[in-house]
Amino acid sequence: MLRTYATLQLSPTVQVVVPKEQVVDEITLLRRQICPIPGVPEAILGVVNISGKLLWVIDLADFLTEVLGLMHRSPSRGDELTLVLIRKDPTPEQDQVEEESTVTPLACVVSDRLATLTLNSRHFTPIPDPWKPLLRPLFSGLTWLEPPTDAAVPRFPVGLLQVSALFEALSRHSSPTAGEFR
Repeated sequence: MLRTYATLQLSPTVQVVVPKEQVVDEITLLRRQICPIPGVPEAILGVVNISGKLLWVIDLADFLTEVLGLMHRSPSRGDELTLVLIRKDPTPEQDQVEEESTVTPLACVVSDRLATLTLNSRHFTPIPDPWKPLLRPLFSGLTWLEPPTDAAVPRFPVGLLQVSALFEALSRHSSPTAGEFR
């Protein structure tokens, strides 16, 4: 089955995909517009007021690095940030209007503009056994993408991020006083 996905470029060499219907918007803002919150992991940059709603802002690459126990990368120091707003998996029984008013999206820092692609969902493969304990909680599968013909890199793996699992992981890693990801 063909489905449209949004690619989130987390670093020059790391991409993840999420179903396009879970992407709310893409915005650019200045780092100083984000209000830091004490007592939360470093990857949670803080909150920002967008159209009267407070949105959590996370550096998704740093958060995944932290959750997966990988080596920390040096944080981007640029003042202008590109954010992709994603929301939890839509619940089939929930009314669309109610869902949009009650579920606050999450703003994820990405390193490049949002791109979309159409993939056959049957081409996603399960997480390989050696990586399962690490990746399975947040990713439901992998697919291999072909780079543009003029690129020097070979095919590369891209993980299908489970957005609801990301929200749950953020809830576990935030402090009780910092609020809740819903």
